[in-house]
Amino acid sequence: MKKVSLFFFSFINAASLAIAADNVSYTATGDPNLAPDGVDQNSSPVDVWTLTFTSGVGGTGYGTYFGTSEDLANAWVEYSYPPDGTAGDGGSDDAITTFTGGALAIGQTVSINFGMGATDPGKEVGVSLLNDSGNAITFYIPGAGPGNYFYSDAGVTGASAGSMGYVYQGNFNIAFTVTGAGTYSAVAGSDSWTGTFSGSLIGMDVFNHGAGNGSDVSFNNLIIATVPEPSTWAMLAAGGMMLLGFRRSFRRA
Repeated sequence: MKKVSLFFFSFINAASLAIAADNVSYTATGDPNLAPDGVDQNSSPVDVWTLTFTSGVGGTGYGTYFGTSEDLANAWVEYSYPPDGTAGDGGSDDAITTFTGGALAIGQTVSINFGMGATDPGKEVGVSLLNDSGNAITFYIPGAGPGNYFYSDAGVTGASAGSMGYVYQGNFNIAFTVTGAGTYSAVAGSDSWTGTFSGSLIGMDVFNHGAGNGSDVSFNNLIIATVPEPSTWAMLAAGGMMLLGFRRSFRRA
């Protein structure tokens, strides 16, 4: 009897641990360069994003605001323009966050809604997942074509993300899921791919690197979620069936 009780107690503990992971969501309520800049899943004010800027040729050439852009309501927006009026001379914006719950674990997905306008030749706009050394996975589109999106990670540089064309002044969702030790899958709009990364995924950078006039980049609704585990009751029911089978086998013996 003691052995049966110990088995059932251990199974309950395992079930509790299996569903312990939290889901985290964030929605913007203000300029990402201000504090607070949004609310969490409990509607509590939080300051998630840190902004870094690089001046353009002849002046600042960068900025941020909060509003509606690229069909996204309640969006953070980074913009770039060339202070000297020359295409490609605009400033750069990076909105960076470190995941407060720690590095992404196997089974976790991080996603964000993303929209953008024009991009100057030789410039890039996109999203990176960060490790301790810098960019671990980057999804981006370069200015001046060829008119589709690309990605770089530990295994490839500048690989085509798929056949989705440039979504001008529109938006789509970008999601990365950790599938194993150093492996991931990604879905961005209608594009999808799998790849590898080095280190631990500890944060995200949404960037507008020197695009030109009309280059607003909007982003919103950052979510970090764990792939749903089997419910506690389903696991306990399975455990009960296993226990019943064990007792019947014991009686036959």
